[in-house]
Amino acid sequence: MRTAISTMAWCILLLFTSSHALSQYSLQPEREYRDDPSVVVNRPANVQGLTGLIITNSAYTQRKGRIVAGLAAIAENSQEPDFSIAQGIATVTAGVTDRIEVGLKAQVVGTNFGSSETREIGVGDTDLLFKWRISTQGETLPSIALGLAYTLPTGEESKGFRSVEHEAIRFMVIGTSEQEMPGDYFIGIYFEGQIVNTDRLPGEDAKPYSEKYGVVNVGLLFPLTESRSLQAILEYNTVVKKDIPSVYEQNHKAYMPGLRYVTENFNISLGLQFINREDPVFEDDLRYIGTLSYAF
Repeated sequence: MRTAISTMAWCILLLFTSSHALSQYSLQPEREYRDDPSVVVNRPANVQGLTGLIITNSAYTQRKGRIVAGLAAIAENSQEPDFSIAQGIATVTAGVTDRIEVGLKAQVVGTNFGSSETREIGVGDTDLLFKWRISTQGETLPSIALGLAYTLPTGEESKGFRSVEHEAIRFMVIGTSEQEMPGDYFIGIYFEGQIVNTDRLPGEDAKPYSEKYGVVNVGLLFPLTESRSLQAILEYNTVVKKDIPSVYEQNHKAYMPGLRYVTENFNISLGLQFINREDPVFEDDLRYIGTLSYAF
C-alpha cells in the first residue's frame, strides 16, 4: 500500500508541475478556465462508468441534466496460460449538477480456461458511482475531483464472477489539466489514484477477509485533426498490493495506446493494452478495450 501511495504522490506532483508548465504556452494566458467540454469536443463515459478516457477517470463531470448511455467491451485471449476473458459492460452516467455526476455500471462476463468444458458466462458485479469536482482548473492548478464506487455482489459466485461477499468501496482522487496549445491543438493530462477496500468471500475456515489495495491510472489526450474529433489516447494503469486476483483485477502494470472519435454527443474509443502481470505464471499479454457512448 505504501508503494501505491508513493506513486500517487509523485503523479499528483507531476500533474501540478505539468499544468503550470503548459499554462505558459496557452494562447489565452488570461483565460478563466471553466467546465467547458468544447476544448476536447466531448467528454464521454469510460469503462468505469464515469467521465474519462478509456480507463482513466477525468476530474470533469457531465453537466447538469446530461445523460450518457454507454457500452464497453474488454477482451483477452492468453496463450500461456491458456485462457480467455471477455467483459460486456453497460453504463449510465448522469450530471446531477455541473460539478456532481452519478453512474451505474453493470456487466456480463465470459471465461474459458482452456477447453469448452470450462466455458462460463454470467452476470458480473454491479457498481454504483459518484464523482464530485471540488475545484475548477485555473491558470496553474488542475481541476480536482473526488470519487466513490460502491460494488454490489451481483456476480454469479459459482462461476467465479463475484469479487466481494457483501460490498466493496473504492475511493478516488482525480486530477485533470486540459490546455489549449499553439496551432488550434490541446493536450489533456489525467491522473487518478484509488484505494479499494473490499470484503472477500470466506475461506475454508469461514473467517471473513478484508482486502485493501491500490490502483493508479494516468492518461494523455491530444487531437490528430484540426477539427479535434479524432484524438489519440495514451494510458498507464497499475494495480498493487492485491492479494487475491479476480476476473476483474489483479496486480499488474499496463500501457495502452488508443484512438477516439467524438462529436458533441457521440463517442467511439478503441485501445490496445499491453499488460504485464506480477504473477510469473502469466506471460505478457494483450487486451482489447472499446467504448461506445451517446449523450442525451
